[in-house]
Amino acid sequence: MGKLLILAYMGTGKTELESRYENVIDFDFQDYKYIYDESIRHLPLEQRKGSVNLRTENPNYPTNFLDDAIKLLDEGKIVVSPFIDHVFKAYDSSSFKSRANDTRIILVFPTSDNFDEYVERFKQRGNSDEFIARREKEFPSLADLFENATNYERIVMKRGQFLSEALEEYGINLNLKTPLIKNIRIGGNQ
Repeated sequence: MGKLLILAYMGTGKTELESRYENVIDFDFQDYKYIYDESIRHLPLEQRKGSVNLRTENPNYPTNFLDDAIKLLDEGKIVVSPFIDHVFKAYDSSSFKSRANDTRIILVFPTSDNFDEYVERFKQRGNSDEFIARREKEFPSLADLFENATNYERIVMKRGQFLSEALEEYGINLNLKTPLIKNIRIGGNQ
């Protein structure tokens, strides 16, 4: 398949994709862009995301993020990152493109009238009201960014669709993880 980078909007199913398919990495920027206060470092990522007053900017971002993305792509991983302004700009930069020029990049975004569905997804996964409010505020500008990124492959998510379904419909075939099978004794004392 070659190197594949997918930038998908939050709540589309990036984490689920990683849990179900071989070589897929849900590669979030949060732990690269922010240094979290000791009091919340132990929390799951989805719960830390809205805590803007308990984090500081990491001066090494986005270089630290792009370096690890390149390593993962070179290892044959399918890298799936959030489609958000600063992440898109980092991947769209000449420094990334010069190091990953043979990487196929696909952008994935919902229809512009579909934000209400994503609010429900954010709530179900435990995102804060602050996180949801920021997503609502930036949604129109991200929709514009997606529409204007015509030099990239783009997938528009349908209502009720998740990332795995959208990729399959687009022709991207991912390999399901092989379930672990325990040694089963058949017929008694074998």
